[in-house]
Amino acid sequence: MKKEKREPRIPSLAEACIALILVCAAIVTGLQLGIGSQMALFLGACTAIAAALYFRVPWEQIQGEFLRVISDSLIPLIILMVVGIMVGAWIIGGTVPSLMYFGLKLCSPYIVLPLTFVLCAVMSVFTGTSFGSIATMGLALTGVAMGIGIPLPVVAGAVISGAYFGDKLSPMSDSTNLASAMTGANLYEHIGSMMYTTLPATLICLILYAVLGFKFGANAMDDSNIILMMDTLEGTFHISLVAIVPAVLMLVVSVLKIPAILGLSICALFSIVFAMIMQGITFTEVMSACFSGYVSETGVALVDTILTRGGLTSMMNTVALVMIAGIMGGALNASGVMKVFEEKILLKMVKSVKSLVITTMLYSYFILIISGSQPLGVVMGGATFKDMYKKMDVHEKVLSRALADTSTLAAPLVPWSVAAAYAMGVLGVGLEYIPYAFLCFLVPIFTVISAVTGFGMWRCDGSKIQKRVKV
Repeated sequence: MKKEKREPRIPSLAEACIALILVCAAIVTGLQLGIGSQMALFLGACTAIAAALYFRVPWEQIQGEFLRVISDSLIPLIILMVVGIMVGAWIIGGTVPSLMYFGLKLCSPYIVLPLTFVLCAVMSVFTGTSFGSIATMGLALTGVAMGIGIPLPVVAGAVISGAYFGDKLSPMSDSTNLASAMTGANLYEHIGSMMYTTLPATLICLILYAVLGFKFGANAMDDSNIILMMDTLEGTFHISLVAIVPAVLMLVVSVLKIPAILGLSICALFSIVFAMIMQGITFTEVMSACFSGYVSETGVALVDTILTRGGLTSMMNTVALVMIAGIMGGALNASGVMKVFEEKILLKMVKSVKSLVITTMLYSYFILIISGSQPLGVVMGGATFKDMYKKMDVHEKVLSRALADTSTLAAPLVPWSVAAAYAMGVLGVGLEYIPYAFLCFLVPIFTVISAVTGFGMWRCDGSKIQKRVKV
């Protein structure tokens, strides 16, 4: 007698909440045990898969769902690997050392923090990648600030704030394009709407970093460290303005709006050839640095700490984190846990335009905290709230902004996220940087202010929503 196929069972609200609590508990327990972000998230993914199997979801369906989620992250993963290759070439080719050298030579201790924020923001706007900005301009300026005597967590906060300014505003950014695509908002309308929340937050950031800069700049500047670093860089690399050409090329390909993977690949290949010509090294030496990273052995700790990094292999931990996050998010989707939670709790919280935006933000934060995946909050948030925004006559660019202002900017604040793991790995800093990543905290505040006041809010036909919006 043929055995009947058992249909998947829709979880009850209580079961959905218990499943989510167990997933969170697995992740937090793993982090507390010190097994690392990847393995902590792996425990969460296993728990999510177990929940899906408990609700009788066929394995083929679970696997298909997490493969679909992972496929959404393939472009960022490829960009990540190309950036690793390029960073190795930039260091051995003298680009990053030259940026450090001229920064040490020209930068005043009083302005180094706001300058770090601005330069990382400019780099990320033109390149469309926060990761690339952190690993290049951010890395160089970290060396400058450390030479002046500014604590690493403080300068790392300024680097991350600047890098994520561009990650959410650049038309080259995958995050920006993803938010636009998932909500149906026009790309440049989406960017324009974010100006209402990002620009005032940026102004406050500059003031805060300037205040901190004056605080640390008032301390005795360690000239001996700066001279030692500059002499070491000059003695190890061929330092010149010409060495910065690969960075300029990256800006050019960005202005020309060459697709991110193609543009970064062109820059990486050029940087490899440029390094051989500029530093007089062999093809094998450059390719070794591109694969396994550059190893600085100058004997000067500050220089060696900053320059020993890069390479394709340096990105593999982050690649693993992204893929495991995709498995966990896909399993939660397949089990129906997220759908039940959305329909029976989340959407019932929406009573007005203001509560719609705030609920969107809370949902985005929730997905990010659960999964550690920056794009997942945008993808699921767009799918969950798109019809609700239309129903309440709120323009889709308000939805896209709410998702970008939360999921994108909060990513480096979640310890087990890809963004946090990457920033800590590249800059060599711990979670102490989080309180100094001011932009990540300030922008969402202005998102809420916009929702409450109606300033920077639009109806579906493009007309402005006035202050009379009721709660």
